[in-house]
Amino acid sequence: MPEPETKPSPGVELAEFVAAIAIAGVAGTAGYLLTDHLPFLLAVALVGGTAFGLTALVSAGISRKEARR
Repeated sequence: MPEPETKPSPGVELAEFVAAIAIAGVAGTAGYLLTDHLPFLLAVALVGGTAFGLTALVSAGISRKEARR
């Protein structure tokens, strides 16, 4: 039998929202700065990799906090 899904607390939802805004800001800023200086595909790879890495890091941190509960 599957476990019932628990709703995240408002604090966790706020942390996820703030993390999403921060990641979007970093990716947008990096994209803006890199596209003028690097070839397009390299800039896209760097910005995408940075955004993916930050997302994975934040997701792991939030999941670890939730697992402790």
